[in-house]
Amino acid sequence: MTNLGARFNKLWAAVIVSNLGDGVQIVAFPLLVASITRDPVLVAGATVVGRIPWLLFALPAGAMVDRMDRRRVMVAVDWGRALVVGVLGGLLLAGDVNLALVYVVAFLLGSAETMFDTASEALIPNLVAPDQLDSANGRLQASEWAANTFVGPPLGAALFAAAVALPFLFDAGTFVIGALLVSTIAGSYASKETPEHAVADLRREIGTGLSWLWRHRVLRTLAMMAGVTNLVGTGIVAIFVLFVQDILQLGDIGYGLILATIGVGGLIGSVTAQLFTKRFGPGTTLVGSQVGLGLGAVVMGATSSPVVAALIAGLYGLLIGLWNVVAVTLRQRLTPDELRGRVASVARLLAWGTQPLGALLGGVVAAGFGLRAPFYVAAVVWASLAVVVLPIVNNRRIAALQAEEVGD
Repeated sequence: MTNLGARFNKLWAAVIVSNLGDGVQIVAFPLLVASITRDPVLVAGATVVGRIPWLLFALPAGAMVDRMDRRRVMVAVDWGRALVVGVLGGLLLAGDVNLALVYVVAFLLGSAETMFDTASEALIPNLVAPDQLDSANGRLQASEWAANTFVGPPLGAALFAAAVALPFLFDAGTFVIGALLVSTIAGSYASKETPEHAVADLRREIGTGLSWLWRHRVLRTLAMMAGVTNLVGTGIVAIFVLFVQDILQLGDIGYGLILATIGVGGLIGSVTAQLFTKRFGPGTTLVGSQVGLGLGAVVMGATSSPVVAALIAGLYGLLIGLWNVVAVTLRQRLTPDELRGRVASVARLLAWGTQPLGALLGGVVAAGFGLRAPFYVAAVVWASLAVVVLPIVNNRRIAALQAEEVGD
């Protein structure tokens, strides 16, 4: 395995620890909400409020990340997240939690995520060489999948079953460890063109990032492609706990194990993304992943078998893992360093800004047409999207862009 250096390894360790906590949180939050209400719309509401911050704060977050030391941003955000989740855990111990409070915590965590994730993506090219980005992103994505959706969910389900407060207190501890690890990365990581004064025109800086990405046809298409994918995908995620409990007839531990199979697939997809790209090219890998998602959604929507559902969940993770590594690597390679924070934030706004609406629609569709319906809607949308983007997202166009970047 290629050595990517001590600085990257510290970030890698922090990602593993923080994502273990996130994985615990991924299963604990839906279980907590589902223990308060069985209304699909209200269950989906937790996902809605957790993703609204990407609509509200993504663009300012990107501009601020390009002004500030990216490492320090990540450390400060992790300390803040530890405080918020720790307070929730303490209130759960006291038995003083209602749905409104859960929504508030979800909103605060989502707001913090806009800064942390944007800073993290912008920081990676500062830690490794350009030809190491595939490897670095693959390792980070693989670690995220392993901790976030393989180890974390079963652990979170077990902690929740033991005591409702435990998964949230555990999550707070992982944020503390993550902050300490990132703080040990040596160096300064502000953009080379960081404005000297904080009073610089924030609106103008945001506009620069917006216009740059919008003029870049491939990266713009990838961001919009992610947005549509997440629109219907979040509709599934928002009601998935009810699907597992009511259709698959599994309990809390079963829900955690189903999520763990997504992690297995995502781990495989992340570590093999570089091989897929070399064999099939980035364009074919991206579009092929979209087709696979559509086919998998049809099968998931039709089954009542936990085994089949677990296999499809693993396939979903594999395809998303592939897609994420290829898309993020392309964006990092094709974006100038001084714009990486802003371009990442614009791309994430387009990609994740649809998630609140998707979660709400998923809840409404499930309430009106049953828990299987969101899967069929997603299948149609994902398959259609693959056909629409093929003329733009293809190997020949991407190779030409990468050649221009090398030439510059």
